Amino acid sequence: MVTVNIAVRELGGLKRDYSLDFELPEVPAVGSYISVHRPDKPEPYGEDMIVRKVWWRLKHPEIAGRASTPVKVGTLHEILVECDQASGPWSSDAWLDQIEAARNRGVEVEAFEIARLNVRERDVKGGKGN
Repeated sequence: MVTVNIAVRELGGLKRDYSLDFELPEVPAVGSYISVHRPDKPEPYGEDMIVRKVWWRLKHPEIAGRASTPVKVGTLHEILVECDQASGPWSSDAWLDQIEAARNRGVEVEAFEIARLNVRERDVKGGKGN
């Protein structure tokens, strides 16, 4: 298991909107689809994103430009997985509403490229909305 910080960018920009830490079996690759479910939404609805960059933050005890004897070994400090918001088949209504508003402002927001029925959260709840 590896701890990663999932950093979600603001729609249409590079600035971080929010971030969450996760224990994962491996580091997500660039281009991976990530869906995050939180307890305030019914299963399986949540927040969908696409991995854009993976930053490896490392620490090393060596000060000089060359390795010393004995060789000093660095360690992992943090893995930051930067993601862009996206729409997916199980995006929550609140998530989709944000994305739709951004698209209406001319912001390009990618959608997951999958052939799957998209069912809005409010339609499953009997049309009651959030």
